[in-house]
Amino acid sequence: MSYEVRLAQFEGPLDLLLHLIRKNEIDIYDIPIAAITEQYLQYLDDLERWSLDVASEFLVMAATLLSIKSRMLLPRRVAAPDEEDDPRLPLVQQLLEYERCKWAASQLADLAARNAKVYSREPMDLRPYRPDRAADALDVTLWDLVDAFRKLYLRLPPSERVAEIRGKVEKVEEWMEEISERMRRYRSAEFTWLLGGRFTREALVAAFLAILELLKDGRLMCRQGEPFGPIELVWTGD
Repeated sequence: MSYEVRLAQFEGPLDLLLHLIRKNEIDIYDIPIAAITEQYLQYLDDLERWSLDVASEFLVMAATLLSIKSRMLLPRRVAAPDEEDDPRLPLVQQLLEYERCKWAASQLADLAARNAKVYSREPMDLRPYRPDRAADALDVTLWDLVDAFRKLYLRLPPSERVAEIRGKVEKVEEWMEEISERMRRYRSAEFTWLLGGRFTREALVAAFLAILELLKDGRLMCRQGEPFGPIELVWTGD
């Protein structure tokens, strides 16, 4: 009874060299060329069934290894300061570069395998579920609100812009109830009008934070009729 033994197929001669280096636990910066060349040639004998194009790459590397082996056997001469005397150095640089590329390829393959397990769907058309608003209304960003708040803050007297400890503590929750009650009554109001009363520094900050919370909860929405125009708040809580 005969057994058929199949060798692992290597991607190229550098891949086979890395395999031999890891198998023999060799320092890549100090490769024993004679031993590695002998093992490499043994592997070539087992790769005869490969196509000629692939086999030619292995034969070129075999010739390179034999050339390096012969140069290692020659007597060493004193090298110039800017001249490398180790004939293995170009091969070591190729192996290191190939190892880096192989590692990067494995990382990309892992990412592709993980992404293949994620199933996505086409985005849904949620426009029918948007709250009604004017067709020419512009989107209002958080920074638009911050800019409007800054203009209101600059209207405060200089004495109100300095933080100081007072007896009453302004609570954002209370201001949320207060603003909700106003917006239920008026349904819509300009931002500056809603916060344009006589506010202290603490009250103005608390009211602004309350508006942001109501926007986050979806009970308020913002719209702007024209660029840099007044921001209008619309009640959507009901």
